[in-house]
Amino acid sequence: MIIEQLSSLPDDTSALEPWCLSNDEIRGLAEVVFRARAGLEELATRLASAAEDRDMPREDGCTSTTAWLAKIAGISRTDAAKLVALSRVPVCDAEPTRSAWSHGSITTEQAGVIIRAIEALPDWFGEEERRDAEQVMLQHAPHLTIEDLRRLGNHVVEVLDPDGAEEIIGRQLAEQEKRAFDGARLIMRDDGHGTTQLKGQIPTAQGAMLRTALEGLASPRRRAHRIDPDGRGPHGDPALGHPHHDQRIGWAFLELIEHLPTAALPQAGGLPAVVTIETSLDTLISGLGTAGLSTGDEISAGEARRLACNAGIIPVVMGGDSTILDMAPTRRLHDRHQRHAIVKRDGGCCWKGCERPPAWCEVHHPEPYAGGGPTTVDNGALFCFIHHHLLHDADWHARLAPDGVIEVIPPERIDPHQRPLRHARHTKLQPRAA
Repeated sequence: MIIEQLSSLPDDTSALEPWCLSNDEIRGLAEVVFRARAGLEELATRLASAAEDRDMPREDGCTSTTAWLAKIAGISRTDAAKLVALSRVPVCDAEPTRSAWSHGSITTEQAGVIIRAIEALPDWFGEEERRDAEQVMLQHAPHLTIEDLRRLGNHVVEVLDPDGAEEIIGRQLAEQEKRAFDGARLIMRDDGHGTTQLKGQIPTAQGAMLRTALEGLASPRRRAHRIDPDGRGPHGDPALGHPHHDQRIGWAFLELIEHLPTAALPQAGGLPAVVTIETSLDTLISGLGTAGLSTGDEISAGEARRLACNAGIIPVVMGGDSTILDMAPTRRLHDRHQRHAIVKRDGGCCWKGCERPPAWCEVHHPEPYAGGGPTTVDNGALFCFIHHHLLHDADWHARLAPDGVIEVIPPERIDPHQRPLRHARHTKLQPRAA
């Protein structure tokens, strides 16, 4: 009977047209749909438990219950693993939670948070204390976000044992931190199309540190998203438009990577862990063609020229007979005394409207070093990561004006007259006429 009812459900729901419902009907139907979904997922965990008890996954040629459920349900192994983990919790250990879950009063995610919180209580907590903690979380679950429910789970012991709560929570956090450290993972996979995909997990504390640094770099207050006046991205692509938050965080991550203190990195074979770029002199001068990385990957000549401005990247310039012509960063990079002078002159990124401070800027050669430009104070200018990209990848240019101020020359598509742009910190206010 239940199989027939559930089998007919897709046909019944597919015929429903939400546009013909009133606002109140949409709200009511949405609540019913998600209550039913929660109840069905609770049933799915019991089915998975029964299948595991009967060794059905192996019978069906699957390597695990998770693989079996993913195959049966057509869901990811990650989602299947979450349901299988809940299926292994004895019903008697979380009977009130399972009851609320099966009736749709709480979601699958809420049920998982509650069950894990009760499991994490100290071993010396009795059955009565555990039920009290479970009831507290069930009572508050409908009114809390999932993040707040997790926080309540971490501190529910305060309700049961206020005097010993701090010590207990401290031990719980210590165990949680150890598990997080042991479970730290980072998977990097090159997709073969110029992108490396990242996937992993890190402990909360280090995640907070990374997030804080990236959000600081990506803050709209720094106006890093104002790449150029016509709203193009860092490579001049109009399709990018104004970047959303995730994109700004991504750019901030790139900036953070390029500013890693390579001198502090561990050494291998007596050398610091830095990337070298191998390119020919003609390619470096023209900016056309490709360059090879010491990792075996290839990049464009334009990107090689930009990266060659950074201390963390060492260019290996090859002659026609494959001999090394130049590998000395001291001639290419401005030394710290020159940088101090440039910082004092520029005060930060020279791009009009950008407020990135000197610490997060790179010294750009307005007259390219590869074309014979000298590594001098006059041929150095501070630009942030994003605007340094733009100077190398698009038709924008920088120069030192006769009065000692760095100016940015826009392309004709932006300003047909190509009037120089100066940062407000270098713009003198004209006295008002009497």
